[in-house]
Amino acid sequence: MSMENLPNRSLHFAGLRRFLLALSHHPLARVAGMLFMIGMASVLIMDWIVMPLYTRHGDEVEMPNVTKMRFEEAKRPVEAAGFVLVKEEERYSDQHPNGYVIEQNPPPHTMVKPGRRVYVVVSRGEKRVLMPNLIERSQRDAELILRNHRLELGAVDQDFSSLHPQGVVIRQSVPPNAEVTTNTRVNITISIGGEPAQYIVPAVEGRIFNDALKRIKEAGLRVGQITYTVAPDLLPETVIRQTPSASTVVEKDSAIDLELSTLPGDSGGQAQ
Repeated sequence: MSMENLPNRSLHFAGLRRFLLALSHHPLARVAGMLFMIGMASVLIMDWIVMPLYTRHGDEVEMPNVTKMRFEEAKRPVEAAGFVLVKEEERYSDQHPNGYVIEQNPPPHTMVKPGRRVYVVVSRGEKRVLMPNLIERSQRDAELILRNHRLELGAVDQDFSSLHPQGVVIRQSVPPNAEVTTNTRVNITISIGGEPAQYIVPAVEGRIFNDALKRIKEAGLRVGQITYTVAPDLLPETVIRQTPSASTVVEKDSAIDLELSTLPGDSGGQAQ
């Protein structure tokens, strides 16, 4: 390079420097620079943070089993594993108490990346119904009504009533309009009419114990002492003898002792 060309080259560099300096002060140049910096930062964030989290293998963890746990208690193992617990719905359940987890999604013991939401179905307990009014209904009607309400007939007792005709319900163990769970057993008392002027011992000899017991209660009396005698020719628990004898006039709630049959080798004692 000749020495005489150096001044010209210096002039060229000086001109380029002035041009770049002037461009850097231009508003559009500043905006372009900012956009360039933002773009570079986005690339670095994706490259250093987002993509490693997304593509990283081996960070999956086992989904804990929170079924049959209270919803509040289920949060602990779920959050400890890096997940978020979400109550998706509530549902009636006969098998799970109120507030307990019935189902979960994702299922237990599956391998899932942290940060996922865990959707659960929580029990509302057994479905509750209003107790129907059974008063003045026959025993058959009462049983049908209970069944239609998903309730069950329990013990059936009998009592005198001067207010209700014979054969209808005069008492129920659960009051009408009470809120109860399904399959609740309801005991009822059936009227046997008004109290008689005198109480007469019914004839129960030769009857099976359950039939004899019903007749004794209907007469306003009760079963007293029960003894057993081996009688191979009779059905088990057939009344062989009663004391007092039939047609005896007694006081209300008097005890009637019964002698029942039993088979050889049978210890008896089944009647209650």
